[in-house]
Amino acid sequence: MASQVFDVFAREGSGKGVARKLRREGLVPAVLYGHESARSLAVRLGDLKTVLKSDQGANAILEISLDGAQKMVLLKDIQIDPIRLEPIHVDLFEVSMDQKIRVMVEIRPIGADPVGFKKGGILTHTLTSVEVECLPMEIPESFDVDLSGLDVGDAFHVSDIQAPGVKILTPGEKVLFNVVAPTVEKVAEDAEVAEGAEAEGVAEAEKPAGESEKKSESE
Repeated sequence: MASQVFDVFAREGSGKGVARKLRREGLVPAVLYGHESARSLAVRLGDLKTVLKSDQGANAILEISLDGAQKMVLLKDIQIDPIRLEPIHVDLFEVSMDQKIRVMVEIRPIGADPVGFKKGGILTHTLTSVEVECLPMEIPESFDVDLSGLDVGDAFHVSDIQAPGVKILTPGEKVLFNVVAPTVEKVAEDAEVAEGAEAEGVAEAEKPAGESEKKSESE
């Protein structure tokens, strides 16, 4: 994963008023968490959106200049406005290129549809990402997994991920995807049985009292 050069700006103050002013100027409030302290910063909204649209996404390694020194930081913990769908706050974590870090990496299904689809199977997605430990420049952009061989009843586990050189911390027995049998037919069948029983009960209730009594006596 290659790093990108990123502009940051020092900011004074905090709170909603300061944040709104920054956003009107096309900036996004940010906090840089260093090895010893935290700094309040701001980044350009356009730059941030460009990085998020890139292959690196939320785990981008960025090179910034601060106080005359170059630093490598990890883009992390991005808050998104639910209405405008734009970033409104971001955390940056200073990293050392020779020290391993822990991050979450997205899981992306690829390939043809699972073979279980032809039998009416339904694909379920349990986890969307897994935690890994590696050097900053070795962070995978994603884990692309081929699900085409999954039949009904099959599952793809964390342990099935091919990740040479990267340590996956999420337990290997965790299920990422599985193909389950359809339940629609069983639900429809149960509904028909229930409707039949209800109709029989209504018909019995509508019979004249004498007829019901005669049936009981004959039984």
